Amino acid sequence: MPVAINPRTQEAVYRAVGAAGIVLIAEGSRTGTKLILEEELRKLKRVAPGVTVHVFHVTNDASGTPLIKLGREVTRLKRVLNRAEVAAVNNRLQSLGQMSLPIPKGIDPRKMRAPRR
Repeated sequence: MPVAINPRTQEAVYRAVGAAGIVLIAEGSRTGTKLILEEELRKLKRVAPGVTVHVFHVTNDASGTPLIKLGREVTRLKRVLNRAEVAAVNNRLQSLGQMSLPIPKGIDPRKMRAPRR
């Protein structure tokens, strides 16, 4: 599940916590995800100060990391946290709560009834 999303452009930011610290994965163009990433980094610095934050941009062009190589890049990161620290950081981030996507206005397509003849 994404932690932040731009509903208009469908650009999203995902978060993972592990022994390497916090990993943010931005999906979409660099310019489009820049504001979302900055906001997420601000939250992380407030909730988990001193924890290393790694940022990956998943794109198909040369400026980012291809999706195929993302797992390899994340597992190569240097370990800086032990298990207890990972659990503490994860609990702090879980306390932030989940992002709720805006509900579009209008008729709910799942609750529509078949028209009568």
